[in-house]
Amino acid sequence: MWYSFTRRVQVLMGGFIVLFLLMVGRLWQLQVLQHDAYAAKADAQHERRFVLPAVRGQILTRKSRTSSELTPLATNNTLQMLTIDPLILNYPAYDARKPLDQQERSDIALVAKLLAPLLIHAHCEAAEGCNITTSPDDWDSPTAERIALYQRELEAKFREVEVVRSVVALDLAPSRLADIQQMGLQGVYIEGRNVVVDPTYLQNPERLAQQLSPIIGVEEDELQYMMRRRSKRYEVLMRQIVPEVSERIELLKQDPEYRTLLRGIVLQDEHWRYYPEKKLAGQVLGFVDKEGTGRYGIEERFDAILRGKDGQILGATNVSGQHLLGNRLEGTGMVQAQDGSDIVVTIDRVIQGTVEKLLEEDRKRFDADSAQAIVMDPQTGDILAMVNAPLFDPNSFGDAFLTYPITAEQEDTDRENPLFNQAIPTVTDDGLYYRYVNTWGPQVFRNRTVADIYEPGSVMKAVTMASALDADEGIPTTTYDDTGPVEVDEFTIRNADGVYAGRTSMISVINRSLNTGIAFVTQKMGRQVLYEYFKSFGFGEYTDIALPGENPSKLEIWHDWTASELVTRGFGQGIAVTPIQMLTAFAALANGGYLVEPRIVERIIHSDGTEEDFPPVLRHRVIRKESYEMIKAMLAESVAKGYASAAKLPHHTVMGKTGTSQTYDAAGRAQEEIGTTIATFAGYAPYENPAFVVLVKMDFPKASQWGSETAAVTFKRIGEFLVEYLDIPPDR
Repeated sequence: MWYSFTRRVQVLMGGFIVLFLLMVGRLWQLQVLQHDAYAAKADAQHERRFVLPAVRGQILTRKSRTSSELTPLATNNTLQMLTIDPLILNYPAYDARKPLDQQERSDIALVAKLLAPLLIHAHCEAAEGCNITTSPDDWDSPTAERIALYQRELEAKFREVEVVRSVVALDLAPSRLADIQQMGLQGVYIEGRNVVVDPTYLQNPERLAQQLSPIIGVEEDELQYMMRRRSKRYEVLMRQIVPEVSERIELLKQDPEYRTLLRGIVLQDEHWRYYPEKKLAGQVLGFVDKEGTGRYGIEERFDAILRGKDGQILGATNVSGQHLLGNRLEGTGMVQAQDGSDIVVTIDRVIQGTVEKLLEEDRKRFDADSAQAIVMDPQTGDILAMVNAPLFDPNSFGDAFLTYPITAEQEDTDRENPLFNQAIPTVTDDGLYYRYVNTWGPQVFRNRTVADIYEPGSVMKAVTMASALDADEGIPTTTYDDTGPVEVDEFTIRNADGVYAGRTSMISVINRSLNTGIAFVTQKMGRQVLYEYFKSFGFGEYTDIALPGENPSKLEIWHDWTASELVTRGFGQGIAVTPIQMLTAFAALANGGYLVEPRIVERIIHSDGTEEDFPPVLRHRVIRKESYEMIKAMLAESVAKGYASAAKLPHHTVMGKTGTSQTYDAAGRAQEEIGTTIATFAGYAPYENPAFVVLVKMDFPKASQWGSETAAVTFKRIGEFLVEYLDIPPDR
């Protein structure tokens, strides 16, 4: 008996010793071996990081050419957003110590009734103001029905006290989604390739976590945490509420009768990017996406400078969330936000707006798929206008993604039609076809003047002739025998008008845009000389304009040119350029022979008040002054008496050149139907000290295939405006 008792005591003591050793070992593991990890977790629980957001810089320009006052093209606006705390909204006197079923519930129907007539006008933009009436006696029948429907929607939203949607897995493989689907789990839903759980439907979260964990690759304890039942405490109900609505809501919240009822309704300031001039210079400015990142244009190119640097308050807090001073966490304290810098651009808002209007009108008149126009001061390189049509409004950039359905038959018919622009995108989804409402969809964001290359056609003849004059390969009165088509390699070079007039001068070559004349001068110059002039004019290189996505184009080295390529490149075929390159080359024909760097950013104004200037840049002389005078006279003759006469201004001398370039189908065959060409006109005025140089480009016009009948006409309309706006005295 004694032995049995002693044995039991020994076993019990041994068990306690083993348990003690296990506890000591575990404490050693936690406090010594894993000390750093758990200390970091403890610090993370007490550490709080509060971001002090920086204010994004503005994009500014002068109000007009005679004003030094700056006005914003892109700025920041502050409106209010309405957020709700559903728990407080339903239980205004909420006490965490009591079960919800023991607490007094609010009159949610009354809350919805008060807010519906106001929030239905939350985004009203009526110029004369929103007609907000809260009395049902003042509503007509359709208005009453709309408000009643909206009131029911709000009431249902307000009653959602618990979280009913928790995403537990994203972008799962189809096979895993199928496995989950087959399990038929209550409260688990498949949305696209995501797995969503409604915690209010789960009867055994622990068991569900065991089932889902190996399939979706998430630890069980983490899954249980994600699927826990919890109250909704914060939800954005409405953003960017117009002031007259938010003011009315604030008055309701201050009313003693409704103050307690509306405790769960909170209005907060919301800062967002705003473009006060709407569509003006949309592709130049770009936009800021929902994550606050600049996309396209100036917003993207200078995103880091515009956004500034957020500040922060970093430190430890107690269990009540109060900030503790003098705590041991490293890096605690406050770092002030550094607001973004302002960008001042050279765009003249009056010129930009007018050119946008004229270009969009003519794009529709000539039935062109798209069009571009650039206005530059040739003396400084300042971009006064840069227009892409169709336009878009950066305030509502999401509209570019709107689509409408078409039938499969319509898609097939369009693609078989040679006059249908094959570049127009069609979106397919589950066998259905959709087109973008704006035709081009998000492609409308592209600034084609810097990003897209094309064969410029005969507008290049002005550059080729200037190069020949400068290389002493002739003068304006130099002649050649134009007796018929010219055979080069396996190709035949013909004049567009089919006329061969015998003894012909270089003046007539430009006036009549003769391909055989360009063949004559390019063969005299040779491949290396023409190549070096093209490089000097900036082709095949970046212009270094301060915009994203610039395409340098491509100019093959001269010794790779065939004899036919020497000729065709001289009249703008077989060479691809961007509109900004072509305009910059023409600016050299307008400013005395210098290649200027196109300038679109004038200066940066930093948040500390300092400024960073970007002065005009003259890169180098391209042609001699004598060559400049000769080509200027020839281009003036071309507009006065030649094919470019549609660009003539009544009282001012215009120098310019038209261009019509072929495009090619998918098989590489040249297309010849109307609606398959690209039409260009480049020109400048007045004769002495040209004040502006303009390039107009029409893509696939269907009213006429010729640049002389489309782009040149638009240039004239732009030119008539410019000479009046810039107050240029007549010179003829």
